[in-house]
Amino acid sequence: MALPGRETTVGWALFQWDGRIGRRVFILGTLFWMMANAAVIAFVTGSDDISPGSFSLFLTTASLSLVSLLMLGTKRLHDIGMPGMASVLLLLPAFSLILFFVLCVWPPVRDDNRYGPGSDMRSS
Repeated sequence: MALPGRETTVGWALFQWDGRIGRRVFILGTLFWMMANAAVIAFVTGSDDISPGSFSLFLTTASLSLVSLLMLGTKRLHDIGMPGMASVLLLLPAFSLILFFVLCVWPPVRDDNRYGPGSDMRSS
């Protein structure tokens, strides 16, 4: 059982840096943001004119997804035993697709490592 305040939640998976996540959580988190961004883009481009409110909604969703995807990438890199700073490569178009594929298929470190006790668990 997790310590109080150290539970694994959706908010932790999407918006906090600590711990490790497995391939499933990484893929599901990425798909969530892809669908959220697609829905916002469809909403914004569905009307004839783009209002400032629609543009603000787009910028907010894009910013949240960018930060969250960096956090997901960092925790997934921690799960395979690599430093989280490599998640910055997810921002570079030349490397993002390759790194995403690698993060989806690379197996986790089964034992505890310096980033946490196991996949889908927070560090204490």
